[in-house]
Amino acid sequence: MIRKNIFEILKDNFNIPHEMNKLVSLFARTIVSYEREDDAWTSHTNYITIEELFDKEIIIEWKHRGSYLNCKEIKDKICFPNEFTTQTPMDTVISCLEYYYNLLYLLFAKRGHCIQYNYDCREIRIIKENCDNLLEHLQYQQKENKQDEIVILIPKNPAAISVAEITENKDIAFAILKYNHASMKGDLEGKKQLLLSIANEYEPLFKNPIDGFSDYFNKVTGILNNLHLRHNNKSGKDQHQLVVDMTNEELEKWYDELYQLLLFCVLIKDNVARKNRMAELLKKLNMK
Repeated sequence: MIRKNIFEILKDNFNIPHEMNKLVSLFARTIVSYEREDDAWTSHTNYITIEELFDKEIIIEWKHRGSYLNCKEIKDKICFPNEFTTQTPMDTVISCLEYYYNLLYLLFAKRGHCIQYNYDCREIRIIKENCDNLLEHLQYQQKENKQDEIVILIPKNPAAISVAEITENKDIAFAILKYNHASMKGDLEGKKQLLLSIANEYEPLFKNPIDGFSDYFNKVTGILNNLHLRHNNKSGKDQHQLVVDMTNEELEKWYDELYQLLLFCVLIKDNVARKNRMAELLKKLNMK
């Protein structure tokens, strides 16, 4: 039997609840320092946690604050547990890790409002590295949206990443990635709007399908027109009884299938263009 090295053993024994509890402990430490003078004009170094700094200086400047007043309210909203265990749902783990990523992001994005605070320290670097290690083991990735001042965590999906990277419209690229976000599970209307925005972006492609692949493009158009996306297929002149009888779970499953087919059609276009460029190169090489 081949002996495992220490790195393989560590990887095999990666304990997600334990790692989340470590992050809770790291965030609870007083790691942000600032100077303050007392009544005798003597300067003293004070320390606060990242969450305390967020409550004191950052939350009021955050676009997504809504009516939240502090971190506790946000954590209560996402059902942040007192302790992570093997029974903690994975969706909760992802939401709580996402909460921490947003704190870190806003800590630096709003630095102009916190110039008197010093948080260039090894503890914050350790926190970020631990977050990234956990994210890698969960097979998720982070996606920043600077305009909306948020960070979302999405499952790694090679096709989605590839299409997002070749999509020039940044809003559509974000929509492609957001579709995989944990918060979208069960959100039929949200998924519907994302699918429509992606389909509208690539409408010229579906109207002029790639030779040899027209059946794929036709299927996309057919589903868009008949599965309660572009038209009301649950009542009125475009009603389909099959759609009327579908549960939301069934409809969501088909929306997910359509999403994958949309990605495939975009990748077909990209790879046909790539093939043509290579064919041109080979033609030039054979001329030498």
